[in-house]
Amino acid sequence: MSVLVAIAMARTKEFDENEVLDRAICLFRKRGFNATSFGELTSELGVSRQSLYDTFGDKHAFFHAALRRYRQKAIGHFRQVLATPGPVRPVLQELFDSHLSYICSQGSLGCLMINSMIEQAPHDGDTQAEALANAREIEGLLAQRLAQAQREGDLAAEKDPVALARYLFHILLAVGVAARGLGDREGLRDTVRLALRTLD
Repeated sequence: MSVLVAIAMARTKEFDENEVLDRAICLFRKRGFNATSFGELTSELGVSRQSLYDTFGDKHAFFHAALRRYRQKAIGHFRQVLATPGPVRPVLQELFDSHLSYICSQGSLGCLMINSMIEQAPHDGDTQAEALANAREIEGLLAQRLAQAQREGDLAAEKDPVALARYLFHILLAVGVAARGLGDREGLRDTVRLALRTLD
């Protein structure tokens, strides 16, 4: 190993990757992919262009690293809420309430995944793949929780947990789009309350 390589390997990275990704999530969530230049990312994140390239690659790769981190954190939150014991309806109400609180925050910036599905997925295979994986995972978590409720006698036997899970996921998507475009938090809460009546 050359001296230069050894020095490079020993050099401490000038930033924390997760912290930078979390801050990038805020920028992409606010402006979208196309309206956020690489130059803006480096200046607002306080990280040099070369450091971002060396760590993440180009803007597309950096965006997808941020999108994956966003998805991991969101899925972790979903798992935590859905693991709450007790009747399923209050659990789902809490899930939607926390979702609405987030997507309507900071001027109703919406959800990065949903925003990206609209902006990028139609013409970017990587975003579409991430969106599909996200959909399957969330639908799966919802279906598991609904099936558990059914076993516990908290959901009618004739209900289809898989179909209900897909429907509730689509409601999550719908309120995400509406929050970004309209910002009507109280109206969205009414929509969620109506949607949850399908559990009755």
